[in-house]
Amino acid sequence: MKNNVSDNQTKTAYLEQNYGKTILPLSLFDNLIRPGEKPIEIFFFYRKEAFIPRLQDSLSEAIQYYNLFSSRLIMIDDHKFALQYCTDGALINVLSPIDETIDSVNLENIKKMMVHVKTLPGEPLFAVTGIPLRDGIIGAISCSHSVADGVSLLLFMYAWMCITEGKNFLLPSKQRLFTGHPIRSSAIDKVFIPALSELSKGIQTKMSHANNIETHMTMEYFSDEFLAKIKIEAKSDDEKYLISNHQIMTSFLLKKYYKNILPHADRIILRTPINLRDIHPDVDKIYIGTALFVNFTEFTKDEIDKMSIYQIAHRLKESMMSVRNEKYAKKISFLSPYGIEFTSEMLSEYLPHNVNTDVVSTNLTHLKDLESMFLGPETGSILYVDLPFQPSFTLFKEKSDKLFAQITSRYPFT
Repeated sequence: MKNNVSDNQTKTAYLEQNYGKTILPLSLFDNLIRPGEKPIEIFFFYRKEAFIPRLQDSLSEAIQYYNLFSSRLIMIDDHKFALQYCTDGALINVLSPIDETIDSVNLENIKKMMVHVKTLPGEPLFAVTGIPLRDGIIGAISCSHSVADGVSLLLFMYAWMCITEGKNFLLPSKQRLFTGHPIRSSAIDKVFIPALSELSKGIQTKMSHANNIETHMTMEYFSDEFLAKIKIEAKSDDEKYLISNHQIMTSFLLKKYYKNILPHADRIILRTPINLRDIHPDVDKIYIGTALFVNFTEFTKDEIDKMSIYQIAHRLKESMMSVRNEKYAKKISFLSPYGIEFTSEMLSEYLPHNVNTDVVSTNLTHLKDLESMFLGPETGSILYVDLPFQPSFTLFKEKSDKLFAQITSRYPFT
């Protein structure tokens, strides 16, 4: 039976009773940008022969450990949202086999067939669509950013593949997990799941725009020799140019693609997510949820044309180092009983995403390489990553000598 929480006093008591157990409030930052936002979507190809029920069982087991992935969004107050732990918070959908191989299948058709989650009250926030092919299985994952960032999602995929392969894996941090028992989504009181028409105009606008965005993708691969060459050139110019692979790759992509992805901008804002797991002393390395904040580095188009790759990389490094430290991390965030919370000062410094001037560069090369996570060539591969904000660069490491990036744009590549 549903709990009747129609009056404010009962509603407040109900929430307080379930916080941390079956309800986890979103942070101030996530409340600001997540509702109505596009999900993270990843297509991966599992090359090994696998019994579909086995993959389903291992997925369900992984969700039991990473239980944030079995939640639905609820609205707990005006412009305030939370995750509700549900027995049916994750959707697993297996489609009929397609008589094609991975080399011939059309990913655009897969996008149309898969389940896409919506970050709206009452909606499931995580879905996996399985599509068997002649030579393996495509797993099309759709995940709300209110549940997890890209790091959390890859850690979850790693756990899933480990369970499938019968291998050990690290359990997720308990800093943001449900501790109670899930409920059926049908048991959520309607006061917590208003219709889209009852939400803010901003959320309604995001939802309408999300369905009309066309994106285009291309890939770039980086050899160890190329990265070493840029580092040697940088150091020979100035000893201070000590730059990382991530900074070199991002700078190369910015120089090569900025005219294509942002053709009408006179200046470009490079948005770089910074991982609090690496710098905040109170945040666990295996924290599940959103543990990112955004750094902003500005360039004019003339600067991008005139500066070398390593000069751009050095400016990016200096900009990132000004915020990628423990002092700044503790200034803008802290660990609450329900996970990471951000301060009002962080929100005051946040710049809303502008699709006409901004590009997001997400670095996932610092994770274990995909091959060691059972997502390498022998087991399969990541085919496509779609992030909430476009245009974007997404950087991966498949193995030590194979770094690559996916470039996504609203405009066709020429």
